[in-house]
Amino acid sequence: MISQLSWKIGGQQGEGVESTDRIFSTALNRLGYYLYGYRHFSSRIKGGHTNNKIRISTNPIRAISDDLDILVAFDQESIDLNAHELRAGGVVVADAKFNPVLPEGTNARLFPVPITSIAEDLGTSLMKNMVASGASWALLGLPIDVFNKAVEEEFGRKGPAIVEKNVEAVKRGSDFVLDLAGGPLEEFQLEPADGKQKLFMIGNEGIGLGALAGGCRLMAAYPITPASEIMEYLIKKLPKLGGTVVQTEDEIAAVTMAIGA
Repeated sequence: MISQLSWKIGGQQGEGVESTDRIFSTALNRLGYYLYGYRHFSSRIKGGHTNNKIRISTNPIRAISDDLDILVAFDQESIDLNAHELRAGGVVVADAKFNPVLPEGTNARLFPVPITSIAEDLGTSLMKNMVASGASWALLGLPIDVFNKAVEEEFGRKGPAIVEKNVEAVKRGSDFVLDLAGGPLEEFQLEPADGKQKLFMIGNEGIGLGALAGGCRLMAAYPITPASEIMEYLIKKLPKLGGTVVQTEDEIAAVTMAIGA
């Protein structure tokens, strides 16, 4: 068994990369693992490649890892741009829809899974992120009930029918990849964590928390990736402390208001 592992998911902006990462990370947190993640966004307004990478460990960690054990890819671009990080013997779980191939010289195993097709069979391609999550989670041999609980927390507000469909998407992705691989991958089995949930937040939320602790009671802002979560966090928290958030019409107006010009 191993004490740490790196996992990454990549695709086009809007394909559910962020929500997949969030649910995957939440489930790992429930098991007590330490996590450190990094999110990459395309600078193109109309979309482009994006990826989220997580380092998972049984011990405290303070940085992302350079190498990669498992890559989940929604398109060929995600493989082409990230395969160089894969360590020897790494794994790529890719959507069979685009006929994935590994770059020449890549020492890794490719598991083509009909991610989009399975999701469409369940009613909508939007659930392909859950199919992909189920597939990569299954390869780690981690308890599926913990993952399903995280899915329930994510989609519970949409009603039991939506939760049930997403749980089924996880199961089908899991079943398919386990058939391909012949079961969970022994070399990727993580040592059990301590089962204690850790403080779990993204860096933007940490910035928001720091602002509150430092006495901030007014935020003038315009939402823009990748900083939007700072504003979203403070919208929830500032009113409880007598403060407020003002959304301006653009970034320049926000700066002007903040400095009192």
